[in-house]
Amino acid sequence: MLLSQPLLHAAVFALTVLQALASNTFIAAVYEHAVILPATADEPVSPEDALALMNSNMDVLEGAIKAAAQQGAHIIVTPEDGIYGWRFTRETIYPYLEDIPDPAVNWIPCTDPTRFAPAPVQERLSCMARNNSIYVVANIGDKKPCNSSDPSCPKDGRYQYNTDVIFDPEGKLVARYHKYNLFRGETQFNYPKEPEAITFETPFGKFGIFTCFDILFREPAVVLVRELQVDTVLFPTAWMNVLPFLTAVEFHSAWAIGMGVNLLSANTHNISFAMTGSGLFTPEGPVAYHYDSETDEGRLLVAELSAQPRLSPNYP
Repeated sequence: MLLSQPLLHAAVFALTVLQALASNTFIAAVYEHAVILPATADEPVSPEDALALMNSNMDVLEGAIKAAAQQGAHIIVTPEDGIYGWRFTRETIYPYLEDIPDPAVNWIPCTDPTRFAPAPVQERLSCMARNNSIYVVANIGDKKPCNSSDPSCPKDGRYQYNTDVIFDPEGKLVARYHKYNLFRGETQFNYPKEPEAITFETPFGKFGIFTCFDILFREPAVVLVRELQVDTVLFPTAWMNVLPFLTAVEFHSAWAIGMGVNLLSANTHNISFAMTGSGLFTPEGPVAYHYDSETDEGRLLVAELSAQPRLSPNYP
């Protein structure tokens, strides 16, 4: 008897969970993406044009996600700004934003796309995760309305956040993180009122997430590792290999060694802005990494990591 589509997804997800539980390791992937940028970030575009650009980038990301899943990956991290780029003004980024609900709502956009406001990007990312039975980590923009009763509400009546989303292998939104430590050029976004320490449980360990510049600060980076005891940190980034940051691979590898956790670092790729350097880093050193300042191509990295590195006999 043939299984219905929902039952088939449930069976595949259950098998993935059982496989992960039976092992002390998991297979992780990161994708360094050569982002397709808008023709201009200084002039507003229509929502239709914004979505067309985002779909062009998601076409590339979908190919990487499928390739990672075919290699057995349980999770894939994609870069900060990987769906629409950077250097926007507050007004010009607005057509690219979606309202991202709290994951507590228990939502699978792929199967219930009309439950909230139109969210074609979240729907497509959810379907990528569901169709490939893999956790998908992506960076998009969140918008939240506010009014004059809120003294910190911006004049345009909305908050805009640099946001990471995570969809599980069923396509459910399981985590949402608003970047707290914005880089000096990110004037298109607002600071969250309080720092967020976002964690979620998987069959292969406890995961935390933050974005790019966050790695230099106690909140959320040190809090996740020292106080919340995550095993693996997910790290979408748009890292420029210039001072004061130094080189992405060396810095991120040293951070993983010093903090004693896995770090899944996915960088954007743009040699004009000195952006490159992604890797799968562990407390014992890098397992796989990529640094390319010569070509315009993206790169997928896949490797097997310890699910709970603190329990490893080789833990530093």
